[in-house]
Amino acid sequence: MNFLKQTPFFLVLIISGFFLSSCEEDNRFKIDYTLAEDHIYDISAADSSVTRESGLTIYFIEEGSGIFEVERRDQVRVFYTGRKWVTGEIFDSSFKNGVTTPVTFNNIGGLVEGFKEGLIGMKEGEKRVLIIPPDLGYGDSNNRNLRDDTLRFDIELAEILL
Repeated sequence: MNFLKQTPFFLVLIISGFFLSSCEEDNRFKIDYTLAEDHIYDISAADSSVTRESGLTIYFIEEGSGIFEVERRDQVRVFYTGRKWVTGEIFDSSFKNGVTTPVTFNNIGGLVEGFKEGLIGMKEGEKRVLIIPPDLGYGDSNNRNLRDDTLRFDIELAEILL
């Protein structure tokens, strides 16, 4: 008789434990950058580099092809990974959460200044690494997390949309 009185308590306890343990690994707000790690370029192997008057440094990793180059008002499709320069911590990527398609920017004018400046002149298939000082990145924005950071973007221009 005692067993029958305690059965509902044990059933609730077992079911609760099952649900709690299944939620432990499933954090739907966690961002996965696993694929982004495979798309970080070795700047020591760059063909060349340039530091512009603005402070932006561009490492030319691989030449692109085609007759068109990115202009300020173009729509483009880009693969990219953004990291903090000092720590290497990834803060954004087109490869987050397993995505393998490029991101479309309908107007590059809306991007941070250093990213926009680094895209201009690229041809399809071209790969670059941009080292963006804070004043060309998020220095003037409300993004407190990245405001004072020099940023590194590894980018590949997939397509210029005409």
